[in-house]
Amino acid sequence: MRLSTLLIFPLAFIVTACTQGVPVKQPPITVSLKNNTAADRVVGYTKPVIRTFVPAETSQELQNQYESNPNSRPGGVQRTEITGATCTIDTAEFSAQFQTPAIVHLPKFHGKPSQLRMTCKTPELSTHYTHDPTLDGVVVVETSVAGLIAAAVMTGILASKDNWSYSTGESNVWIDLAEK
Repeated sequence: MRLSTLLIFPLAFIVTACTQGVPVKQPPITVSLKNNTAADRVVGYTKPVIRTFVPAETSQELQNQYESNPNSRPGGVQRTEITGATCTIDTAEFSAQFQTPAIVHLPKFHGKPSQLRMTCKTPELSTHYTHDPTLDGVVVVETSVAGLIAAAVMTGILASKDNWSYSTGESNVWIDLAEK
């Protein structure tokens, strides 16, 4: 194996470790459904990992380097994960409270649920976040006017009949904290 290949493996591991975040040490959080009507509409769960962060501080030397050579800036979001933020999630259908990082079992619903509202706080930082549910599945739209009209009608019909969710499986959901 060449020396350059040996140097790439540790670098790839470090980059992967940074994008994954701090290990989740608590058991998964299950939301509390607010009524039987909401419970009857649940068709499954997604299991995102909710994480909180602040943008990473960059030294003045690196900022100067980035300004003089924009191609030297690393790709992706530069962030520092904040653990232990207390978060609450609330919708018309369910609620939950947890500390980050946490795996949260978010329900998928038959029929469109309400908007999700999330608040996360530490003694120095906080955020308020809203998120609309998305339709599970694909709607095919033709490029003709008739196709657009048919898609609009179908979207209205599907909104009440199809399954909706707040996340896409088991991915990381990063919530940006700011000073109070």
